[in-house]
Amino acid sequence: MIKMLRALACALLMSPVALPAAHADGPNSAADTAPSQRRIAFGDDAKHTMLVAWQTRKAVDAPVVEYGVGAKLTLSAPARRSSYAYETGAIWEAALTGLTPGTVYTYRVGDPVGGFSEPASFRTAPDKPEDFTFTAFGDQGSTPAAEMNMTNVLIDRPAFHLLPGDLSYANGVHSRWDDYLQLNEPLTREVPFMAVPGNHENEKLPGGKRPIGYAAFLARYALPGAESYYVFDYGRARFVGVDTVHLEQKEQQAWLEETLAGARRDPKVKWLIVFQHYPLYGSTRGRGDNGELIKLQQPLFDRYKVDLVICGHDHVYERQYPMRGGKAVSASLTDYRQGEGTLYVIAGGGGISLYDFVPKKPAVCAVRERAYSRLRVRVPVEGPLVAEALRLDGSLIEKFEIRPAR
Repeated sequence: MIKMLRALACALLMSPVALPAAHADGPNSAADTAPSQRRIAFGDDAKHTMLVAWQTRKAVDAPVVEYGVGAKLTLSAPARRSSYAYETGAIWEAALTGLTPGTVYTYRVGDPVGGFSEPASFRTAPDKPEDFTFTAFGDQGSTPAAEMNMTNVLIDRPAFHLLPGDLSYANGVHSRWDDYLQLNEPLTREVPFMAVPGNHENEKLPGGKRPIGYAAFLARYALPGAESYYVFDYGRARFVGVDTVHLEQKEQQAWLEETLAGARRDPKVKWLIVFQHYPLYGSTRGRGDNGELIKLQQPLFDRYKVDLVICGHDHVYERQYPMRGGKAVSASLTDYRQGEGTLYVIAGGGGISLYDFVPKKPAVCAVRERAYSRLRVRVPVEGPLVAEALRLDGSLIEKFEIRPAR
């Protein structure tokens, strides 16, 4: 499937496109070559690799990331151009490899002639297990609520942020990608931003007549693995990002099962967490449960005892009781034992809009609220995994714990 998506992106690149006047040939000004929209993500090995992407209005000759430990930028990594037909500028991405685990690096991006960004910093994943916190929300957009959610995550200073689909809501208007990426830069330049695509990343041009698929998502983000689905480890947790828009593809289905099975064979993996766009279970008006997804995924999540599944798509906060075989296996609202059931969370209050629930709460639903919110999860070396759902004002929707089996 990824090969097909990339082929589509390449085909689009060959299509004749009139770029905006600001990108026309002519002498470059400082604004034309100034780096913007910085974003970082872990590579396949979060201990040793960080991926960096950014944009300039016009192309530069020698795009590079300069980086090092502390204030000394003694290392450098050249960047490559990442293009698609409807880009709004020159997109660059670079892989910083051979990094030291658990280390804070300072970096800047740019070009010796065109200019560099201000320095920013990031931290690689630790070599040995340690306590850490991650955050998540999906369905963000570029609204005031989206910006406040981003600011709250920045205050949290998580080890990384998960975004389970529906990022910019560009819907084929590619300047909206710029607005979205610039809005989030205070966060994404320092906190690894681990996104998977949602249905709004599967774009069409305005008017809905020409599909371009993931062309913008794949070009604008540097991510590990196949980019639309991948896996990374942090501490003793394994995070599995799934592309549910194309979940039926046999290549990804085989990968997903092997990835989950491999996690359960690995004694270093204590927690197994999946993040994806479409939820299996939900109670928003006009949607409800996703029968096709339940058929495809629920047996896998049961078989390999996935601890937590974080989704978006429904613009609400909703959590189910631990589930096995489509049934709730606990009546507690706050305290669970690892392995008794998979906890499904919809964290779709990222900022774009809010949906309504059906009047009657389903029996398998533990907590639900129509609110802009974020999920904050603390993963300790010892003791329970602790998850908090927080409104924009910082007040608590709910808090629950999963006590480890070992």
